[in-house]
Amino acid sequence: MNFQNTSQPYMRPVIQIGVGQHSLRRRKSSFPVSITFWRPVGKVLFLLIPLMLAINLGVASLASNTNESIIALENKRHELMDKNIELRAKKARLRGQEQFQQLAAEKLSLYVHKKGQVGVFSKRKGYFVYL
Repeated sequence: MNFQNTSQPYMRPVIQIGVGQHSLRRRKSSFPVSITFWRPVGKVLFLLIPLMLAINLGVASLASNTNESIIALENKRHELMDKNIELRAKKARLRGQEQFQQLAAEKLSLYVHKKGQVGVFSKRKGYFVYL
């Protein structure tokens, strides 16, 4: 038994797109102008703009604090590098040959020999050879 229900809407089996649909001109003002549209938009903007400004101030403050701390750390690093250079120069002076000779002379009474002061006995020759 085949019957057709008349209360259901009828649809075409194929959608027909004609040239007339594409050639329709758009309205000039497609931007909504009604106050019913702008009132909720204004409320959202009224809440979002101060929030975005507060976030921007917070981020700018964090960036500025970070920049200041980086500059302070760089200054401290340069001071440490200068102190390191000074300490290395002092170490080089203290470990120098002249400083060792001076300390040996003061503490142990040891001096660098001069030519002809030190004699070495030569067994082959049987006498001292002075250096």
